[in-house]
Parts: sequence; structure tokens; C-alpha cells
Amino acid sequence: MQMDRNQWIKPLILLAAISFCNIPNAFGETISVPGAWLRLKPILLARVNQKTPKMKLSLEQATSFAHFLTQLSTPLPELQNLQQTLPKTTLELLRAIYERNLAAAEADKMAAYLSHLQNEFKFQNLGAFDENTSHIIGREWPEIDYSGEGMTWQKQQQKYLPYGITDFKSVAVLTKFFRVESTLPYFKKIYRPLNPEALRLH
Repeated sequence: MQMDRNQWIKPLILLAAISFCNIPNAFGETISVPGAWLRLKPILLARVNQKTPKMKLSLEQATSFAHFLTQLSTPLPELQNLQQTLPKTTLELLRAIYERNLAAAEADKMAAYLSHLQNEFKFQNLGAFDENTSHIIGREWPEIDYSGEGMTWQKQQQKYLPYGITDFKSVAVLTKFFRVESTLPYFKKIYRPLNPEALRLH
């Protein structure tokens, strides 16, 4: 009897493992992202399937956002351009339009500024810049998740308040923020800009 039970338990375990591995593909077949935003689909898949809670999206959230993209009729040329180099940041700007009351026109201006910024600095580690910027972009301070970083949004807010950095939902604030950040040691160490003095020339 023990042998017989093993004979049907093992196939069930194997089937469960195969099903689990195919979750991303199954999701990919159900989500519908317009061609104009196709660069964002792999990020949505990764966000749904990641194990860590930071920046994670539920299947429902990702599907709802994808539906928003299919209904989006406002021309956003700068955001469409930005997704080619900063796809994670683009995704979060679009989510800010959808979920955080960021005006579409301002989001597109922010995208234009970020494109200009990366062209000026010529980052060699553009992926790290995209990752870190996506973490804050389009958010109010309380909406930023600093878990695992040894800091809180309250402390960060107080740190940046003297520079007029009240949130991350406008070009005006982004300009102030990156003028501060570009002077910090980590900026050069992590992003490796070929033109580290870019903002000091203006």
C-alpha cells in the first residue's frame, strides 16, 4: 500500500511544481498591455511574482493597471520615450497618474526632465538609477516604502525639507532633489556618470 500511495503522490507533487513555475506565463496570457506600453509588461510580471513585499503588485493591481493603459487616450510622448531607458520609473509615473492623482501633463514633463537628466549625466549604471528613481517617483513622502533600508519616510522628509523637497510629484521638486543628490558620494559611486558635474554647469 505504501508503494501505491507514493506512485500517485509523486506525480501530484511534480504537477504542483510545474504549475507554480508556469504562473508567470499564465499571467502573461491574461494581461493585455497596449503595444505603445509593451516595454512595461515584463516589469508587471516581475512585480506580481516577486517574493519580497516592497514594490510588489497583486495580480488584481497589475491587471487593473494594464486595463488603465488600454483606456489611456491622453498623448504622453515623453513617457513613451522614457520607457525605452527607464522602464521602471515610467511604470511608476503611470501608476501615479492612475492611483495617486498625478496630472498626466505633469507626469509627461517629469519624464522629459528625467530623459534630459540621463542624457546630461550619461550614467553607466542606468539600471540602478532607474531602480532607485522608481522607488520615489510620483509619490508623497508617506507613500515611499523604506523597509529594509534602515530609514523611515519621516526622517527622510525632515532631512530634505530644508531644500524644498516636499514630495516627488512635480518637475520643480525633481530639479531640487537631483541638485542635492548629485553632490552626494553615492551618486557617483553607484550610477557612475561620465559627466558628474552636469547640474553644476547650469
